[in-house]
Amino acid sequence: MRASLDETALRAIIIYKWVKGAVQLFLAVALLASLALGFGDEIADWAHMFRNHSTRAYAVMLGRALERATTPRGLHITMLALGVDGVVTCVEGWALHRRHRWGPWLVVGVTGALLPFEVYELFRHFRWVRVLVLAVNAAVVAFLVWHARALARGLETDGRSPPPAA
Repeated sequence: MRASLDETALRAIIIYKWVKGAVQLFLAVALLASLALGFGDEIADWAHMFRNHSTRAYAVMLGRALERATTPRGLHITMLALGVDGVVTCVEGWALHRRHRWGPWLVVGVTGALLPFEVYELFRHFRWVRVLVLAVNAAVVAFLVWHARALARGLETDGRSPPPAA
């Protein structure tokens, strides 16, 4: 029972990584195409209109963030961040799917490296969404540390060599 639960959790993480990575890469390519076709100014105008026509506090805050992100420099940084994070996230999903011994540790390293920033942002501007994101990411890190250690212990006690990396 425990093994099937662990496998289900691992598959959920893999699917999440692939979906997140694919969406990020799609958005990076869409932003690149928009910029290449000369739509940078239209994107900035849309962000400005969104902020000016918003009536809810959260929508106004989102509009301000969009305005800052739609400067020419902001669009390039956003495109680069989406592309890099999309590739890294897809590699994480692939490594977990292929059951590479280093796969869980890669996810632990990448996700765990961001936890201090999430804690800082949580204390800087408390939001319940940030609590949820922090809890989910911490749970993923904890599960994958446990999973990687259990895998290593299982290989050591069986006397088997690790599976070949493909």
